[in-house]
Amino acid sequence: MAGKRQVAVTARIVWGLVIVFLLITIISQLFIHYNNPIRTEPAMTYNSEEYIQTTGVYIRNEKYVNYNGAGIISYVYSDGEKLAKNAVVAQVYASQTDLALQLKIDELNKQIEVLRDAEKLIGSDNSQLEAFSNQIYECHTKIIQNVIDGEYGEAAGQKNDYLNLQSKRQIVNGTTSDYKDKISQLSGEISSLKAQVSSAPHDLTLTDTGYFVTSADGYETVLNYDVIPTLTEDRLEEIIKNPELTVASNVIGKVISDYKWKMVCTVPKDNSMNIYENATLKVRIGSDVNPVRAYVENIRELESGKCMLVLSFDVFNERYIMNRTAQIKILFDETSGIRIPSAAIHFDEKGEKGVFIKIGVNVHFRRIEVIRTEGDYTLVRDTTEKDGFLSLYDSVIVEGTELYDGKIIQQ
Repeated sequence: MAGKRQVAVTARIVWGLVIVFLLITIISQLFIHYNNPIRTEPAMTYNSEEYIQTTGVYIRNEKYVNYNGAGIISYVYSDGEKLAKNAVVAQVYASQTDLALQLKIDELNKQIEVLRDAEKLIGSDNSQLEAFSNQIYECHTKIIQNVIDGEYGEAAGQKNDYLNLQSKRQIVNGTTSDYKDKISQLSGEISSLKAQVSSAPHDLTLTDTGYFVTSADGYETVLNYDVIPTLTEDRLEEIIKNPELTVASNVIGKVISDYKWKMVCTVPKDNSMNIYENATLKVRIGSDVNPVRAYVENIRELESGKCMLVLSFDVFNERYIMNRTAQIKILFDETSGIRIPSAAIHFDEKGEKGVFIKIGVNVHFRRIEVIRTEGDYTLVRDTTEKDGFLSLYDSVIVEGTELYDGKIIQQ
């Protein structure tokens, strides 16, 4: 009897475990069915690039600008401005106090110019009032954005523009009839400041014609067009690691002789098959959004398996004269399309490649035309106008199970 009871107890335990297992299975299947997690991403436009990334070394024909005297130097021009021979590039003040006084005088003179410009609108009707209000709002917005971005110099530069617009609006709307009293006050302040200057500054003139830059990095006398044929890969690496050398204390800037300049870089030989002498390339320099055109002057194969490129440019601006090296991208192909996660790609019963999209509570399969796969994402053609294909802004399902065309998603 004891044996029969033990068998009966064991059977009940087994059946109990079976029932528990079945309940767990049923509950889990119901949970999966009614709580199937769906995550989507919108199909958005994306620009894809094929490029070689490397570091380039700027090479220009440059000369130092020297000054061996004493005093405080104040530059007259901004970096990169073209100056004629004997142009005044800087003024030398006897002391920092004299320079500070002169800067204050210059600022007050600018304010007077702003007010006199506003007085030209005396007698005008108020038809321009709305335009001035809009311009004031735009200028104010720019100043705030400059401050947020930490571009305090840009914000300060907007001050007189803002004052000019405010002054003009006051003239047009009749708040102010003229600025004679304010101009007289500012003129008095200028006279007082001039009386405090100990001595007039003396001018520093440029002996060469060219583009003036207020800084130097020490390579001006050792890197020029003549040394390009002798440059080695090791020398380039040395320059890239140490883009600044010691500069003599009497160097106050430099002059770049021409608006054209060159850049030397190395690229893997296998990646340079589409680069050849006399070709024109598109190159993106540093963080610039827009690429510039470069002419391939020379290609030299190196023992390391790389190629040394000599690129020539004729685009001149401040961004390309202040540094000795820059990260560059040599662009080969720019393609626009729709970027989707590669994990979202499936095949239908016909073996056609596509993605599932969600429209309301319905799941639909949409075919795609693949351009290229880049890591975890795939670039596909914009097939918005084609029936049965992926369209821009479709909600692509990137997470979900048991997906099929026509499935209804439980809400």
